[in-house]
Amino acid sequence: MENILHKVNRRFISSLSEEDIHRNNKILESVVNVLVLENMISVDPVFASMFRRVFYGGSYYDGLHVGRAYDYDLDLLLVIPKAANPDLQQSEFPGHIRLQVNDASWLWTSPVYSNFKRTFLDDDNYLITDKALNWMKSIVHKGFNLLPCTDGRRYLPTEVGDFPIRFSKSGPAVTLHIDVDCYYWIDVDLVVSFVFTEDKWPPGFLPNPYSKFISWLGTTTDLNEFFIVAKQPKDVPNYFHPGRHWRLSFQEQERKLIANKGRLKPVGRLLKKIKKKEQHNKIASYYIKTVLLFMVEQRNDAFWQQPLSHVLLDVLETYTKYIRDKKIPYYWNEEYNLIGHIDDRTLTNFADRLEYIIKDITRNPHKPDTVVKYLCKTINKHDNHFRSRWLFQ
Repeated sequence: MENILHKVNRRFISSLSEEDIHRNNKILESVVNVLVLENMISVDPVFASMFRRVFYGGSYYDGLHVGRAYDYDLDLLLVIPKAANPDLQQSEFPGHIRLQVNDASWLWTSPVYSNFKRTFLDDDNYLITDKALNWMKSIVHKGFNLLPCTDGRRYLPTEVGDFPIRFSKSGPAVTLHIDVDCYYWIDVDLVVSFVFTEDKWPPGFLPNPYSKFISWLGTTTDLNEFFIVAKQPKDVPNYFHPGRHWRLSFQEQERKLIANKGRLKPVGRLLKKIKKKEQHNKIASYYIKTVLLFMVEQRNDAFWQQPLSHVLLDVLETYTKYIRDKKIPYYWNEEYNLIGHIDDRTLTNFADRLEYIIKDITRNPHKPDTVVKYLCKTINKHDNHFRSRWLFQ
C-alpha cells in the first residue's frame, strides 16, 4: 500500500507540471503587479493609503491543494489608520470579532479618508462586511476596466501571453476568472482583509504560539500579525447586526504550524482526495486542515516521519472521530464548531462511510487497488492498463 499511495499522490494529486506551475506563477504575478499594484492603487486613494501587502493564502500555498483545477487566494491586507483608533471587540459569535472606530471625527479632517465612514461604517462606527465587499468590488471593477480590451473582452497581460479575464463577487472575495486555454482556467479570489499586529490580539482566542520568537525576529517576520476577513457568521438574526461580525484569520501562524512535518501535507492531500471522491462536499478543506492542526499539537514530530500508509490511517481515524462526534472545533477558539451548521444525519452518514473505508483498507493492506478506489474516480478494478502500469510497477 505504501508504494501506491506515493504514486497516486504524485500522479493524480500533485498533478500540475512544472510548465503549468511556471505559467500560473507568471499569471499571478501580473494579477498582483498589474491589476492590484498599478490599476487598483491608481483608481482609489483610500485603497492606495490602506493597502499594505498581499498574503498568498489557501490550499495551494499551504501545500494542501489537490487536482489540476487551480484556485488561488490572495488576501489584500489593509490597515486602518491608527489615528482613527480602531477597537477590536469580542463578538457574541465564537470565531468572529467586531471592529469599532473610536475616533471617526479624525476621518472627516483627512482629505483621503473623508468618505471612509459612509463607505465602510454604520451609524455606530462599526466596520461593516458588506460595505467593505462592495467597495472592493467597485475598485476591482475600476482596475479591471484599465486592462487591455479586444472585441469586448478584457485581457490580463503577462510575460507568458495575454489571457481573457472576468470577475464575479463570491462570498468574502471578488473572484477573477482567467481563461488559460479552452479546457483550463484559473480562479483567483481577492479577499478583503484588515491586518493587525499582536498588540491587538483578540481575547478569548488561543495565544500566538510564536510570541516568544517575535521580539528577536523583529521586522523579518509576519508571525506577529493576524487578519480579519469579511465573512459573517452563519444564520445570524438581523437584530445582532450580522454585518458587524468579521471572521478571524491566523493564516501566518497556521502555515508555520504545519510546515516541515514530514507526511502531514501528503496525507492532507490524500484525505482531501477521499473527501472529493466520496462527494462529502459540505466538508470544507479548512475543516481538514483544522484536524491536522490539532494533530500537530497532539503528536510529536517523529509521528509525521512514519510510513505514509501508517500516518494516513491514523489521520483518517482521527478525522472520522471528529465527524462522528459532530464537532470540529475552530483551532483558535474551540467554542466555535466548524461543522455545527451541517445536519446530524449527514454527519452520521459521512462517519459511517469513513469507518467502512478504514475497515476495508485495514483488511486489505496488500491489495493496492483497495485504497486506490477511494482516491481516484476514474480508476477501478477493470482498468487493467492502470493496474499493470502503476499498481504493480
